[in-house]
Amino acid sequence: MQLSWLHSKKAKIIIWTVILVFLLCGIYAYTHRSRVSVGKTSAHPLVKVEKMEKKDMMKRVVLSGETVPRESVDISPKYAGRLEKVYVDLGDKVTKGDILISQDTKDISYSIAQNRAGSHEAAADAVESRASYDAGTLKAQSDYDNALSTFNRYDTLFQEGAVSRQERDDKYQAMMEARAALQNLTGQDVEGVPAVIASKEAAAEKAAYTVDSLESQKGDMTMYAPVSGTIGYRDAEAGEWASAGQKLLTIVDNSALYLDCAVAEQDIGVLREGMDMDVSIDSLGEKVKGRIIYISPDLDSSTHSYKVRILLDGDGRNLRGGMFGRSVVMAMERKNALYLPKEGVLENNGKKWAFLIDSSHKVKKVEVTTGLYNDDSIEILTGISEGDRAAVTNISKLKDGMTVDVEGTV
Repeated sequence: MQLSWLHSKKAKIIIWTVILVFLLCGIYAYTHRSRVSVGKTSAHPLVKVEKMEKKDMMKRVVLSGETVPRESVDISPKYAGRLEKVYVDLGDKVTKGDILISQDTKDISYSIAQNRAGSHEAAADAVESRASYDAGTLKAQSDYDNALSTFNRYDTLFQEGAVSRQERDDKYQAMMEARAALQNLTGQDVEGVPAVIASKEAAAEKAAYTVDSLESQKGDMTMYAPVSGTIGYRDAEAGEWASAGQKLLTIVDNSALYLDCAVAEQDIGVLREGMDMDVSIDSLGEKVKGRIIYISPDLDSSTHSYKVRILLDGDGRNLRGGMFGRSVVMAMERKNALYLPKEGVLENNGKKWAFLIDSSHKVKKVEVTTGLYNDDSIEILTGISEGDRAAVTNISKLKDGMTVDVEGTV
């Protein structure tokens, strides 16, 4: 009887009605719970709060660069020529002054001999010119003296009527010609030296300078070690032709190694010459001691950075030039400063804002002025006092006067 009732139409309607009611109740409960949860989250953002205290503000500066040797000197010929002999090989130790390479000097030796002969000839011409000048001057002086004496005698005879005017005038003309010849020799001096002699002596001096220049060039065709060190590069063989300025050898002095680093303007202020640090050498997988020995006094306009040189303690280490190294320096940027994490300061329309949280979890938006920056923090100069509590997370969701949930207790 009961089973037949369950199969009746009225029973089926009741059962489906009950199922539908349960479904509607479940949907309502689920959606109502989600809305309440969303509304609660929206109304009360969760923030982390820091209590403002004056602490030393530290700055982390990373120094990185390549190791460079004390000296690395390229050896190149000053003049083009054929290489006669190469005295060193890769890895050889050399001392300052050692012969490295000699060039063939036969041609220049011939040129020196030829020009030396020309120099001697020019010197002889100068001597001959001076002797000739002196003899000519003596003769011209004697001729003038004789012509003057003759004119004076004829002038006296003319006054006495013993000779004609024409005869006297002829002697006067001869005297003037002798005088002009003498002045032509003695009136052309160059700094006190007769021009004809000065010209010959200048030619002799020029020839001597040419010989000296060629002798110097011949000397430069033997290349010596300018520093002590190890041959780290060699591209020279006897018999080859080398152009002027072509790199043939490199001498490397690894007796001291440095790490050269480029440091940004905002980081240079915390570095000081004499600072000690540990330097990690990537290729060796170990650390070496280092000390800053140089900070460039001016900003490099091309790299917009300062050069910092660190002297490395490489005793007993397998350090070489060109290895990559790095060091991290933690230095005090500001003593007893108030600062916030960068995430705790909001910048908008050129102004900077922070959000204070009071004891009742109410938000107060305050404008702040900032000072120094580092990788993580910003110094707060005004707008926040010691003891204030400031939000450092979720600040983009905060508004003045709203209530928040605080993560943990501060």
